[in-house]
Amino acid sequence: MKPDSSFQANVRQFASAHLIGAIIVLVMTIAASITGEAPIRSLIPYGASVALVAWRHGMSSGFLFAGLATLAALAAGAFPTRPEFGGEEIVEGLYAYFKLSAISFGVAMGKRSSLGS
Repeated sequence: MKPDSSFQANVRQFASAHLIGAIIVLVMTIAASITGEAPIRSLIPYGASVALVAWRHGMSSGFLFAGLATLAALAAGAFPTRPEFGGEEIVEGLYAYFKLSAISFGVAMGKRSSLGS
């Protein structure tokens, strides 16, 4: 039995170089956080991976990847950002997700306005 060609096309469309690059950026950020002296708390590597996905796959996929990037930041030890915020990882995680979702929204809207679609 031959697989459905529309399914193969959907898989090929979603498994893009942008998605693979975004995953590599997250894995490298986690690895650098674990092996380094201090975790990477900057929003730039997490936001760059979200922007790559949002540019290629749209805002909804960007929101999904923002959640994945937030979990990656939690795994990397980026929370809590200050010692006095200990025990408030959920609040900081939600705030990080909000910022990463804003990046996804901005990239998707910027692409839409620049391409005129």
